[in-house]
Amino acid sequence: MAMSSLNARRLVLRNDLAELERLAAWIESWSQHSLSPDLSFAVQLCLEEAVANVIMHCAADDDRVEIAVELQRKGDTLVACVEDSGPAFDPTQVPPPPLAPSLEEVNVGDLGIHLMRSFANGMYYERKDGRNRQTLWFVEPQPAGHPPARSTHCGR
Repeated sequence: MAMSSLNARRLVLRNDLAELERLAAWIESWSQHSLSPDLSFAVQLCLEEAVANVIMHCAADDDRVEIAVELQRKGDTLVACVEDSGPAFDPTQVPPPPLAPSLEEVNVGDLGIHLMRSFANGMYYERKDGRNRQTLWFVEPQPAGHPPARSTHCGR
C-alpha cells in the first residue's frame, strides 16, 4: 500500500477514560484511507493501551494532566507518540509478564505493555522537560525486495 510523505496529526486528551472513544474515532478517521487493516488494528490497540495507562496510572489524581497523541507518516513507517505531563514512567523498563501455568490463571490486566511490544515494530521512551514521551513505530508490510523505511522518533 503506497503511503504519503510526512503527514502529522495531533490530538490532545483529558485524563478521562471516556476520551478513549474520541481517540478511537480519531485514529479510525486518520487511518481509514492510508493504512492496511492489520496495521490500523495494531495502531489502535497500542495507542488505546498507552493512553489508558496514562489515565489509569499516571493521571488518576490530577485533572490537569494533559495527554497528547501524535501520528506521523515517514515513508512506509507510521510513528505514533503519546506524551503526558504525569509522573515519570518508562514502559520500556517493565519486564515481560510471567507465563501463567494455565489459561485460567492469566491476569489480563497485566498484558497491555506486552501487547504494545508485540504489535508495534518498536518502542522508545524519554523523559524531557517534565513530560513522558513514548514513541511507537509501525512498519507497513512490504512486498519482497522492498525494505521498509524506519524512524524511531516523532519529528517536531
